[in-house]
Amino acid sequence: MLSKDLIDVSVKDMMSLKAYDTWIKKSRKKDQITYYRGYIVEPSIQPIAPTQDRKRVEKLQKAVFDSYLSNLVTLVQKRHGRFDYEYIAVRI
Repeated sequence: MLSKDLIDVSVKDMMSLKAYDTWIKKSRKKDQITYYRGYIVEPSIQPIAPTQDRKRVEKLQKAVFDSYLSNLVTLVQKRHGRFDYEYIAVRI
């Protein structure tokens, strides 16, 4: 089982690339992780911790999508409200 602080993503922060890479290496089938909370398409307008650091968001988004293309994860979204989504990767 992975450590709780590795799995939990703070509402104020998105997951770091390093934490995501560690999760990919240590996770098992059906493990899931919330790697981003907000509006990944336009992070500056999300209601929770808007950010102008688009490059950091795009790097994380690319790493997660590359994991999807490599058949390591499937991707799920959960809508909480306007511009407020939870982005979840599930290990396959």
